[in-house]
Amino acid sequence: MSSAGLAEASILATLKKLFKTDSVTGVASVELWVLLTTLLLVVRFVLDCFGPWHAERSMAATVRIIEMLNYSMVHYTLGLMQLSAKKVNDYFQVWAVLLVTLQYSVKTGRPYRMSKQIPVLDLMSSFWAANLIRIQTFFLLRIPLWLIWALNAIRIISYFASSDRAATINQENTRLVSDYMRYEHTLGPSGDAADSDNGIRMQSYKYLVSGEDLVLHDAQRERKSASAQYKIWLDPDNKKLVTVEKIWNVDSGSSRLLGGTNDTGNRLKDVCLSLVLYKLLRRRFYNLPIHEASHEKTRRLVFDYILQENSNNYERAFRVTEVELSFLQDLFYSKYAAMFAVGFPVLSMLMSLSLVGATGYLAFPVSYIPERMDKADNNIITHGVAVTRVIVGLIVAKELSEVYLYVFSNWSKVLMICMYVKHRCLRHPVVEAAMRTVFWPIGGKWNQKISQCNLLISYSRNKQKLTQRIKLESQVKTAIFQSFKGLQKHPERLGSYFLNAFGSKEGLVKQLAWAVELEADTHRILVWHVATCLCEIDISAEVIKRKTVRRQNSRLLAKKSTTKADVWPHYLTASSLSNYCAYLLTIALVPDNGIVVTKVLHAVRCETYHATGRSASQSLRDVYDKLMEIAMKHSEESEEEVANGVGDAMGQVAPESAVIHEEILNVQMANDEEDPNTARRGDATNSFIPATNREGTFAGDDDIHDSIIQMGAKLGKQLIEAYGEDKVGLWRDLAVFWTGFLLNLAASTRAAKHKTRLVTKGELITHLWVLLSHAGFLGNTRHGQTLLDPHDLDEIDPLS
Repeated sequence: MSSAGLAEASILATLKKLFKTDSVTGVASVELWVLLTTLLLVVRFVLDCFGPWHAERSMAATVRIIEMLNYSMVHYTLGLMQLSAKKVNDYFQVWAVLLVTLQYSVKTGRPYRMSKQIPVLDLMSSFWAANLIRIQTFFLLRIPLWLIWALNAIRIISYFASSDRAATINQENTRLVSDYMRYEHTLGPSGDAADSDNGIRMQSYKYLVSGEDLVLHDAQRERKSASAQYKIWLDPDNKKLVTVEKIWNVDSGSSRLLGGTNDTGNRLKDVCLSLVLYKLLRRRFYNLPIHEASHEKTRRLVFDYILQENSNNYERAFRVTEVELSFLQDLFYSKYAAMFAVGFPVLSMLMSLSLVGATGYLAFPVSYIPERMDKADNNIITHGVAVTRVIVGLIVAKELSEVYLYVFSNWSKVLMICMYVKHRCLRHPVVEAAMRTVFWPIGGKWNQKISQCNLLISYSRNKQKLTQRIKLESQVKTAIFQSFKGLQKHPERLGSYFLNAFGSKEGLVKQLAWAVELEADTHRILVWHVATCLCEIDISAEVIKRKTVRRQNSRLLAKKSTTKADVWPHYLTASSLSNYCAYLLTIALVPDNGIVVTKVLHAVRCETYHATGRSASQSLRDVYDKLMEIAMKHSEESEEEVANGVGDAMGQVAPESAVIHEEILNVQMANDEEDPNTARRGDATNSFIPATNREGTFAGDDDIHDSIIQMGAKLGKQLIEAYGEDKVGLWRDLAVFWTGFLLNLAASTRAAKHKTRLVTKGELITHLWVLLSHAGFLGNTRHGQTLLDPHDLDEIDPLS
């Protein structure tokens, strides 16, 4: 027999033994259950590494199911170990301790956030494992097994206790920072008192970086004395406090770690600034006052430092907000904010390293277990040593990765810089060199990509294919931040984005005013998005050559090579932001109620499908012609209704009717995918897709009148005719409109909605909301920390 045949026969024999029924329990061998349980625990760990998954219902449900299966399989396997032999097998003792340890180690999120029953289950597993190893244990195994068991039990109890303590510390510190910001501006010169080369003097900011918990602890101890005051006054000169001023003042810029030439672009200082801003921003999630919002000093920090224009195209702005949002994500969806609440988690790291040593040692004595096997033992163990070493390797790898996260996390970077500032003895070349090796990975999870949704294309696709992601180009960044910086001298522009774009054309402003007087932001987004899409088709000669809508992606239609150089940057900005705002509707990350957004979007998709001929097999030029025909047909009547205030901005597809017909629409779209010619033949399926009117019934073309799609077509026609051949002017004004509109949406969306997207890699609108908040633009929404409808509550935790 060949070597390949021998290997195949060996594998089949091994699998046969693994699946052979145990004579005692009547089920598969314990070794097989250990392997399956280990595999499931590894799957859970891998999923958590790419999570958290709160924003995706299916994945969140999958993780919860796997978590329940993990507990069930671990307990079931431990039970089999006690039933499968007259006396406990040495392998069983090792596997029991390792499985219980691995069960806790694979958790990378917040294990005790949702339920306090989980630590009880973990402890039950530990006690069961202890019952196995207490009977009799091989001498070489006794000490490491009990050490591993004890370390794991201590970790379970300590984190359970520290998580509650960390939550209390977080709340106390947040209130303390809020009170401190009430009088921080009186503690030194204002931000405009002195300028530096870059236009702002960071030494004038006494914002808190760390140490407020230590001062609070001292105040609480002194409060027991008769002379203690109830109000806590923080003195920024206190040696226990580290402020922005102290970090920027280290050795007056001559520091080998934080000095100007050694900290290029202030990358290390900016990590500390991100933590400062995180502490200020988290007040918005607890409905605490933002005292500094009206101070010019606060705005200068954003406009003159964070948004400092340089050759890196506002690179600092996103770098600061990325790290800041990573701190927020750790606060709400990870355990690391709790771990670092009282400083560097030295105890946790030592326990992880001890587990690495004790677990790694087990790989040596398990090789002696086969010699000690009782011949009367009927348990089938084919590769006991190999299985044990695989589990040992997994635990060692997980604990080392935990140590890596402790050392290289952004929390550790800030703590080390604060220690460096407070203790001059650390300003030594060797120490500074060691710190620099730890500081090299700086940043968050956002990859600076934005999702795109073109309504004239996505109506022909199911929800999984609605969006595409593209890179946020430098021209778009520049346009956004130039619009942002314009708010420094003209803060009123945040709400007057329409006049900012078209105000220089008085006649056009009167003609288009109806398009910004719609009922809600959702309607404005949709109307202007449809209009922008029509302008995009008009300028895109390439789309004429493309065959069908259903083969398009929600990306830019025009190509740089076929677009005029002076038009391209404006077109790129307007079109990509228009598609991005349409995408925001698909995740309801806009100021409007989530239920309303979802229903209106469904309704408009139905409108679009009906208005464009109920076919996904046509070209975009066909779509353009049909929409322009609709705009022309109803133009005079629509203008009269809008002028008289009669027009219904909601459009004529009632949201409730849209939900009823959504399934029918999906069936027809699926048919179009299978047979592109179906729609053109006018078969029974097509005739079954009705067109809606105000009462939720479908009739004919008249029912498109005053709908969102008709108003968008009308607006697009007005824009195209008003600008004529002036494509540069058209796309320049559209770019200004969409950048201003996006900033307005960001500021107006409540904090709780932005919180729901922290579980993902990040959204552009959330980064802009962060910057706007720090610049004092807090929007008009009261109690923004609350979610008002079940749709949004599902987004923050689908299974809660």
